[in-house]
Amino acid sequence: MDAKEITDALATVTDSYFKKDIISLGYVKGMTIGKDTLRFSLRLPAPLMPGHEVIAQKCREALKNVPDIGEIEIKKDWEVQRLPSLNAPNTPQALKTVKNIIAIASGKGGVGKSTVTVCIAEAFAKAGAKVGILDIDVYGPSIPNMVGLGDHQLVEPVEAHGMKIMSMGFLATKDTPVVWRGPIASQLVQQFLGAVDWGELDYLFVDMPPGTGDIQLTLSQSVPLTGAVIVTTPQEIAHTIAEKGLRMFQQVKIPILGIVENMAGFTPPGSDEVFHIFGEGGGKSAAEEFDLPLLGKITLRQDLREAMDAGTFVEDDNIKSIASLIAVEAMMIVTNEELSPFSPQEMNLVNDGKTLIIKWQDNVEHVISAFNIRFRCPCAHCVDEITGVQLIKEENIPPNVKILESVPVGRYGVKFSFDDPSPGANSGIFTFTFLRQLGDEAVLLISTEVKNHVSTTD
Repeated sequence: MDAKEITDALATVTDSYFKKDIISLGYVKGMTIGKDTLRFSLRLPAPLMPGHEVIAQKCREALKNVPDIGEIEIKKDWEVQRLPSLNAPNTPQALKTVKNIIAIASGKGGVGKSTVTVCIAEAFAKAGAKVGILDIDVYGPSIPNMVGLGDHQLVEPVEAHGMKIMSMGFLATKDTPVVWRGPIASQLVQQFLGAVDWGELDYLFVDMPPGTGDIQLTLSQSVPLTGAVIVTTPQEIAHTIAEKGLRMFQQVKIPILGIVENMAGFTPPGSDEVFHIFGEGGGKSAAEEFDLPLLGKITLRQDLREAMDAGTFVEDDNIKSIASLIAVEAMMIVTNEELSPFSPQEMNLVNDGKTLIIKWQDNVEHVISAFNIRFRCPCAHCVDEITGVQLIKEENIPPNVKILESVPVGRYGVKFSFDDPSPGANSGIFTFTFLRQLGDEAVLLISTEVKNHVSTTD
């Protein structure tokens, strides 16, 4: 058996998701060629990926044409890839060995978001992934009861069903209401992300509060998320409300992995008839409108409800299928993240902080003055949020204003600190899209000035 012939044969096998061959994707690991046996591992980039056995069978078929091929032993395993954005220097130390953070969100309460979070997370854990759950639903933290932890008053993650759990529900007993204003709740979110020793995790699932608000914004700005899963119900109005969450995540450049429709009908015990108590089609309508995958539907089931109440786990092929699709969508995001032209390769401050140089993923390079960035700041101090009228005056900005510090904000922007002494003027958050626009405008302005100069000298 010749190694090159074996590699060439395996290179004819393609992954149906990436449309590339398994050799260039790095799926083939640890190949050993014996006298009568060929051994290698088929290592996919995520657990629960559909088609693992299909790819293995294609490998066997492709290797049949290799001369003197003997017995073929293929070990099927996987290794989760880390979201590149999490390698940023400002990522909290506690998350340095967390590979993916996935938010589970909804536009309204009462759609079973926490149930979906636990079911999906447990499906990943059962598949062998290292999983954590962060419950930041300040309005009704219910994860502890669902995993059988109850009134544990802890500041360290605890383990249940092979998962690490941290919840705002640990900070109060069942008789103590959680009454926190937005800033306090937001600080707790940052503490949970930055101070909890999560250890090595393939996936950290975050059970979000319903709707859009301070906590959602804090999470999106504090760490890069691999993506978000939106939970809705079949009702038409639920589809409309879910749109709020979708819009928010799109605005802060967090990919939507897909939509899960919960409470999708009820089948009584001993019957095959499905009763659509909450209507039908809401999840499908939302998925079609926003061109997103409908990851699956979860029906109302008594055994699932009883398991959640008892803090136990129910094996379910449908939930496993939903988790499988989430794994695939997350893998696609991780692999393709760096391809966005609106993500910078490099950002450097030069000229003593008076100039910012950005090199984008498409190799376009922009040079933008700190003065122009400060003058065009889109924050509420500088622009009227209702009318859009610019409030800041050019003459009020120090002509030699400098950028003192730049800190990445989630996966969509950067926070600049300026040496401008004006009230409320020492910092601002700028999206990469906005900075790209500023850079394009600067290039256009220079081009126009050059053309005007040439025309006046002719």
